[in-house]
Amino acid sequence: MSYIGLKSTVALCAAGLAFTGCTATTASLPAGKAHNEVYFKPVKAPISDAEKKKISTSEEIVINGQTHKIAWHTIARTGQVLPSLDGKTTEIFGQVKDEMGKPISHKDGSPFVCKTSKDGSGPDHTTLHELNGNLFAITQFECGPAAMYISRLEKTAEGGLKAVATSHISQAGYHGGWVHCAGMKTPWGSHLGSEEYEANARAVAKDEYYSNYTLYFKEGEKALNPYYWGWMPEVTITNDKGDTKYVKHYSMGRFAHELGYVMPDEKTVYLTDDGVNGALFMFIADKEKDLSSGTLYSAKLEQKSDLNGGSFDIKWINLGRANDAQMRKFVDKKLSFEDMFDVAKDNHGQCPADFRSVNTAWGTECLKLKTGMGLVASRLESRRYAGYMGATTEFNKKEGITFDPKRNQLYIAISRILYGMEDFKKSGKESNAYDLGGGNHIKLPRNDCGGVYKLAITGGQKDTSGVTIASNMIASNFVGEVMGVMKTYPKGSEFDGNKCAIDAIAEPDNLTFIKSSNVLIIGEDTGLHQIDYIWAYDVETKSLTRILTAPYGSETTSPFWYPNIGGNGYLTTVIQHPYGESDKEKKSSPQDIESWIGVMGPFPAFE
Repeated sequence: MSYIGLKSTVALCAAGLAFTGCTATTASLPAGKAHNEVYFKPVKAPISDAEKKKISTSEEIVINGQTHKIAWHTIARTGQVLPSLDGKTTEIFGQVKDEMGKPISHKDGSPFVCKTSKDGSGPDHTTLHELNGNLFAITQFECGPAAMYISRLEKTAEGGLKAVATSHISQAGYHGGWVHCAGMKTPWGSHLGSEEYEANARAVAKDEYYSNYTLYFKEGEKALNPYYWGWMPEVTITNDKGDTKYVKHYSMGRFAHELGYVMPDEKTVYLTDDGVNGALFMFIADKEKDLSSGTLYSAKLEQKSDLNGGSFDIKWINLGRANDAQMRKFVDKKLSFEDMFDVAKDNHGQCPADFRSVNTAWGTECLKLKTGMGLVASRLESRRYAGYMGATTEFNKKEGITFDPKRNQLYIAISRILYGMEDFKKSGKESNAYDLGGGNHIKLPRNDCGGVYKLAITGGQKDTSGVTIASNMIASNFVGEVMGVMKTYPKGSEFDGNKCAIDAIAEPDNLTFIKSSNVLIIGEDTGLHQIDYIWAYDVETKSLTRILTAPYGSETTSPFWYPNIGGNGYLTTVIQHPYGESDKEKKSSPQDIESWIGVMGPFPAFE
């Protein structure tokens, strides 16, 4: 087991710290770069039942030679009853409400609380905020209908954070929220969320989330419209009381938004599209700190190698400029898919004249764009339109994004290198389901355990039409950085049942970077490790250190680094749906299935 940082273990071993693996590692610092040496004490892979039922984290971190005690601190759990922010009533944290703000119940009368597979996945991303000395958290929930809550926080005696009050955030002005997944705190301090797994407008009857929305609207099924969801919501705290302003950014496109990551220029945003045969998008806002209008692009990959997850160059296809108000008019008109595209029968990837064959999350389709509907389709059917324009729509489970400003590198997690990312295969077996009719731009060996990719950021690039892109933060390539390793363990051994190597990542999900260090944080959403982990990865030494393990059946969602909240640094983490994906029979009490939101820390404040 290794440590995170440069010149790491000599000093640690000399100090007598109880870390394993005391062998010397040295490396030189990049010239002219500020640097914080950061080392986490490793956490062993849990083996016993007791170890697999709890959250375990690094107990110490060494920053620039100074040792600091750290721990897990719970902010709140789903189902917890807290006072509302105004003190006039109480709230159940995670309870889903309808468009009138009334709690939704299941048919059996039980409250719809977003915490388990019965209601959805549970809480996902949580952002931390400080306003005039007041501490808040905004939490979004991955259910359909979805929910958002704002919580007032206080520091604990141990230096952690806990929720002391919470209130539901209404999304009724934008037809409610949908399956909120990852998010981020923007450079200007807002909460930028997501709506994942948008409904297929050609087959909404098959979508379970979509039918659930009859519970949200007072008019029931008559009020439904697939184009209401699949967007980027943004929440801004407007005052010390915790009042909020909520919008959806129709300018940024509609697809299975895992995450939108805002770059330091406060205009360029990278957008991941989770699921099978998704695309990679980039949005460049017209103005800094304003995502209400801008130009959307989609990536076209050119493969250079298939080693270590592959290496690709990126070209960007311009999908057009739009603004929120302009696109909302089309959403509110309840346009149908057929208003934008004609559809012809696909004949083994071949289409009639004037139709184009695309292969996206919805399979192979023969589409013809209707006259004058290009810009509308670019936002309401962004993935299909990207494929129609020649972009790569073969990514599988494209997840978290983060940025390393020291090296000018973007990082993106691919949870599973399968399906469209293979070459006419499905999990290693011959298949044309994911490549026929598309560009087949990605041709990689199967890796169920996935990997994290790095993208070099440069300026002065032109799009495929030859026009210079108005940003100096453009990703120019897509290269495998750290890969999971497929592995089975002997029957009856301590790691029997794991299908990825225990000392390597498995199905990486969300990412964050500890700025001015070498540390990339990698969370997992995996069934291939029995227990999900969070890792610290040193981008210089290429070493991995396990820093958190979650209870049975949970995933570790949306870690995010906060250099200074109330005078301390924190690493946020959500432990989502414990006992929900596996090992359901191992829970000891009803409380065990409640999701956690919390932080690792406290760390000393540093950039």
